[in-house]
Amino acid sequence: MDIRELFRESERHWSAKPGANSEQMSLLIASSRVSLPTQYLDLLRYSNGGEGPLALEPLWFALYSTSECIELFHSDSAVATSFPGFVFFGTNGGLEMIGFAITTDAPWRIVMLDPIAGTSSCVEIAPDISAFIRQIGVEG
Repeated sequence: MDIRELFRESERHWSAKPGANSEQMSLLIASSRVSLPTQYLDLLRYSNGGEGPLALEPLWFALYSTSECIELFHSDSAVATSFPGFVFFGTNGGLEMIGFAITTDAPWRIVMLDPIAGTSSCVEIAPDISAFIRQIGVEG
C-alpha cells in the first residue's frame, strides 16, 4: 500500500502534519515493546499526527505523533501499565483511544476503548492496520 498515493485521492479529507523524520522514527521504534507494522510506520512518515474523518466507528480519527506515542509506549506510563495488551496510536478526538490489540499474533486487530471504562469497553473496528488506513480521511 502506497500511503502517499492513497491520501492523494480526491474524496479523502485528512489534516496531515509534516511526516516524521528518521530520528523521530528511530526513537519511536526503539521505545516500542513490539515490532510495529510497516504500514503504521509509513503512515507516520507521511503524517506525524493529523486528524480527519474515519469511515469506521468512531467516525473521527486523530493520529498521535511519534512523540506522543513514545510517551505512551514507556513501560512505566499509566496507559502501558493499565493496558498491557494494547499499543495505542490515536484517539477519536474525545475519550476513546485507538490502537493495536497485541494479545494475539500479528496482524493485530485495531480496537477502540474507553480508558475509564477499561478493557470491557474494547471494540474491534478493523481486522488490521491496512484495512484501518484505507478508511482514514473517508466520510463514513
